[in-house]
Amino acid sequence: MTSVPLTSKQCRFAEWSYLAGGGEVPGSIPNHTTFTSNLPPPPPYFVHVLVYAAAKRSDLPFALPHGPPARLSDALLRSSHPGDAISLGDVRWAGHNGQLILAPSYPGGGEVGSHLVFTYRRGGTYLGISLHPWPSLFRYRVSGVQHTSSLAPNPAYPQILNTLRAIVRSTS
Repeated sequence: MTSVPLTSKQCRFAEWSYLAGGGEVPGSIPNHTTFTSNLPPPPPYFVHVLVYAAAKRSDLPFALPHGPPARLSDALLRSSHPGDAISLGDVRWAGHNGQLILAPSYPGGGEVGSHLVFTYRRGGTYLGISLHPWPSLFRYRVSGVQHTSSLAPNPAYPQILNTLRAIVRSTS
């Protein structure tokens, strides 16, 4: 592979993705567990971070939201909204003014589906860092029997937001 500058007509969207899954969720049994939560478990069991850059707004993986911001909550993170991204308001992180967004759920959000995204502009380039959220309670079935494990403090969204903010700060 060769690098292509973002100013090139060949490159409209560049991304870097980190996807990792490790360890079994407490209480689950390999080959006997069916995960029923619509979100993956929290780190260190599952992590998906995506960093992207786009030359034009139309090259972003989803349309940026308009309108008043929504209030971030665990219920909102669990919601299905395949058509539109949801604005969570303007924020300033690591010296960058940007917007916090909940990406459209899969399939509308594609690889970034249901991610919490910090997006901002530097020069004419749109930049973004995203993190897949997780539930505070994780539901699964072992041999047909429903189980629930508390894998994150309740509610989970403050921990998710702090994790994304730390990732953004580490990139500056």
